[in-house]
Amino acid sequence: MRKAAFVDRDGVLVRNIPRSGFKIPTAPFSFDEFELYDGVKDALALLQRHGFLTILVTNQPDIAYGRIKKDEWKKIQDEVEKLPLDDIYACLHTADAKCRCRKPKPGMLLKARKKWDIDLNQSYMIGDTEADLGAGRAAGCTTILIDREYNAGLPSLRASSLSGAVELVIAHERARVRREYDARSL
Repeated sequence: MRKAAFVDRDGVLVRNIPRSGFKIPTAPFSFDEFELYDGVKDALALLQRHGFLTILVTNQPDIAYGRIKKDEWKKIQDEVEKLPLDDIYACLHTADAKCRCRKPKPGMLLKARKKWDIDLNQSYMIGDTEADLGAGRAAGCTTILIDREYNAGLPSLRASSLSGAVELVIAHERARVRREYDARSL
């Protein structure tokens, strides 16, 4: 079985936009607002070099809510798809749709598990919201939360950026390999 690093899009790869009328910053609503965080391409490539599939799992309801036109969303997504990602799963449903793929439900992760033969217990979910943590935990993954001002107090391993989260993943993997080696040596 393979291992994966599941990553959220907005707030992890793509810079969120603070807006009045919203509790937390949002995804970009136009291509002009689109900006990747520094280092995401290199961080994803490093995960791949360490044997992880990199899989984007993202809730993207803004077309359905009428906040962004489909062609603008597609321009943003086309840029995201240039990153070193092995696969992409996007839930385009609103919160009211109650679909099985929308995080915090684990549907996208379970779909990827089936397609890629992933061991979810050896995998990670990297996100910035409670919904990301919920999906990762429901699937049996270790969760890592990217520190943002809107997620203080959520319990999880934490990192200041995707690069920091990748460092945590690599450190956890090294510790796991040492434990397995020590257990076999006894």
